[in-house]
Amino acid sequence: MRSQIDLLGQRIALLVERLRAMGYVFDDPKQVFPGPETETENIIEKIEREVGEIPEALKLFWRQVGSVNLTGHHPSWTETEFCPDQLIVYPASYALYYLEDECGNRLEYDQPFQIIVAPDELHKVNISGGAPYSISVPAVANDPPLNASPVTETFLEHIDRSLKSGGFPGIEGDQNHNWPITKLSC
Repeated sequence: MRSQIDLLGQRIALLVERLRAMGYVFDDPKQVFPGPETETENIIEKIEREVGEIPEALKLFWRQVGSVNLTGHHPSWTETEFCPDQLIVYPASYALYYLEDECGNRLEYDQPFQIIVAPDELHKVNISGGAPYSISVPAVANDPPLNASPVTETFLEHIDRSLKSGGFPGIEGDQNHNWPITKLSC
């Protein structure tokens, strides 16, 4: 699985490079592909002490790749009738923040912890939507199902599908866009 995560990281780096070369404007350039956080190991340990085992795929992603956020726009790409559902994977620090912020509520209602991986496709374009994409903890599998995804897929399958769609799997069914998905796909 380690080599699979490394390959995903290389593909994300290539996609980011292609987007930049095409003039894509990222909303937050510092968060596009910053790499692993320095406190990743400590964060993983703290979360696992509090709520249980984090799925191996997510731990390896945080350790080797870090995070990714392709939110942005291209000035000449037409609007699409579909939400682009751009690839986002939050860093480990976001999961820790959410754990510390929501811990009391979770325990009060006896709910399992969900690591939020990304906002749903509507929230990514600033429309009130549904539940965020998340992963259940404690781990149910090394590569767990991605909760709230519009299709049935695991965490790593979601990243792979996103990369095959040029970072924007939400517009796969829209035939009226001019986005260069085939040139971006990796």
